[in-house]
Amino acid sequence: MKNNHSVFFIFAILLLFSCGEPVIPAYLVLSVEDFTNCIDVSDYNSAHDQNYDPKELDAIAQQNFTDVLVSLNGKELGYRQLPCTIPLLPNYSGRNNIRVIPCVRTPNTSTTTLQYPFVTPIEEFFEMQKEKEYQLSDFKLKYLSSVDFSVIETFEQSTDFIPRVPNEFPATMEILYDKELQKNIGSIILVDSSVFFDIVTPYFPLQGNGERQFWEISYNTTNGRMVTHLGFENSITMAGRDMVILPSTEGVWKKVYIDITNTVREASYTASQVSTRLRITGIKNDASIGSEYFFENIKLITMYAPYY
Repeated sequence: MKNNHSVFFIFAILLLFSCGEPVIPAYLVLSVEDFTNCIDVSDYNSAHDQNYDPKELDAIAQQNFTDVLVSLNGKELGYRQLPCTIPLLPNYSGRNNIRVIPCVRTPNTSTTTLQYPFVTPIEEFFEMQKEKEYQLSDFKLKYLSSVDFSVIETFEQSTDFIPRVPNEFPATMEILYDKELQKNIGSIILVDSSVFFDIVTPYFPLQGNGERQFWEISYNTTNGRMVTHLGFENSITMAGRDMVILPSTEGVWKKVYIDITNTVREASYTASQVSTRLRITGIKNDASIGSEYFFENIKLITMYAPYY
């Protein structure tokens, strides 16, 4: 341990003093507020040849970016959790290109981040001075032209989710008005002897190759965990696969991002498409008392990205 500290100290001295002069950084300051309500969907319908209603556009605009990937003049500086102040060693004699990609956390982890590839990155040029702090100008992100939503469930009037086996798991998704959110939401309440629910969407086609795909869920549960599952029809490799377990949030709204890209690719195998459905199974933590499951929206976003 002592030798390690000595090596680190020597490295720090060498880093701070180059050719006898201290290296003095500038700073990029990023706040949580910068990345709150930061997506512009005002022209989404015209740009993507769609006809989504205002509630669906509101769901499309909702994101929870917790981290960023920052680059300076083409060199990645790594992932940073918001809010953050990032030291930079820019070119003080010219313009510097700052590139910021919004990121999300993988479910049930506190350290693993994913770039959110569906929106335009932020790019801005700065002439910088030593020890000065810099912030991004007001910005709005837009979805890339190849983005599509295979599922947008807002629960405004109805829902496509139905019990997978009605006789065995009869609990259904109901629509109710949430006064705090001021909108309709989906709800499942398990009382008495009801311990489980098991709901699915109809099957729909997903591209198996050259697509990036996230399943996004805004939810709030009490005394109940959920298992997310993808089901496949006529796949020669798999009938389905469990994705992630979502613990009870005990009354707190959360948003989860599930990267289903590789699972759908494996299920499609050599076919161009695979028939897919979303499945959510809820399980009481304590079978002796009731449990509640609320959903603000559920989305499945896809983007053509030929990177395989």
